[in-house]
Amino acid sequence: MICNFSQPVNYTGNPPTKSNEAFAFTQMTCDGSIGTGGTTEQITGAGDFWILKQLDYGQVLILTFLLIFFVGFMTKSLWNFVKQDTNQKI
Repeated sequence: MICNFSQPVNYTGNPPTKSNEAFAFTQMTCDGSIGTGGTTEQITGAGDFWILKQLDYGQVLILTFLLIFFVGFMTKSLWNFVKQDTNQKI
């Protein structure tokens, strides 16, 4: 995605008058779309990599196991906290 920023303004909403004055842009125009996949070049220019907006089966499998373990751990922790003797609770 390529974006062009225009119309800089300072904190009062006027165009900046000094070269070192803080400003922000009020207009942004972008070409392309986010997350559709495409090559992205690294800052150093040493290589590029591919970004996809979808998950493959391996990622879904890993996320499923992590979710099961996380939910199980939270359930066990809450169950132990609720069902412990009152003098052993933190």
